[in-house]
Amino acid sequence: MAGAAVNAQSPVVDSIRAKYQTQAMPEALTVEKTFPVIGTYQLSHEDGTTQDVVVTLDSANSGMVWVEGLPEGKFKALLKKSPATYRVVAQKSESGKDVPEGTLIFDPATNTLQIALGQKFDDADPAAVFQLNAPAAEADVAATEVKVKTKKGGEKSKTKLLFYTATKAEVESSTSIDAAKQ
Repeated sequence: MAGAAVNAQSPVVDSIRAKYQTQAMPEALTVEKTFPVIGTYQLSHEDGTTQDVVVTLDSANSGMVWVEGLPEGKFKALLKKSPATYRVVAQKSESGKDVPEGTLIFDPATNTLQIALGQKFDDADPAAVFQLNAPAAEADVAATEVKVKTKKGGEKSKTKLLFYTATKAEVESSTSIDAAKQ
């Protein structure tokens, strides 16, 4: 009697199998997939030399990253828009230098890290600040300084903006999120 019940369900099971396909299990979720900005970048200078810029995840707060390797020293940036838009808050770096407010954006399509320091973070359009650096970006300059003159209420002011563009070094890693926080 049990054998007849199994055979009776077979057309239903076949019908279900025809509609649905089993998929392979997805790969493990890694820190690099969750936070693509994490990694080592190459910052090229006009004289042909390069230097490493390292972005690491904060051990206590996954919404914060640390940036090392720039002339300003080691400073922090806060996640504003996932996966890779960060606000650099005005702060003193670990080396004691003043770091002005700015924007850090990683583009996973081009593996490019862009950092702008010296202009307030724009919540509506964080990438807008990089339009001020468009001529230098076309010239393939990795570190540039732009002076912006503004006139507000009859007062004139000059702001010095620093732009850094670095390319991510390709390193294969498969660190799980749990292992990275330990």
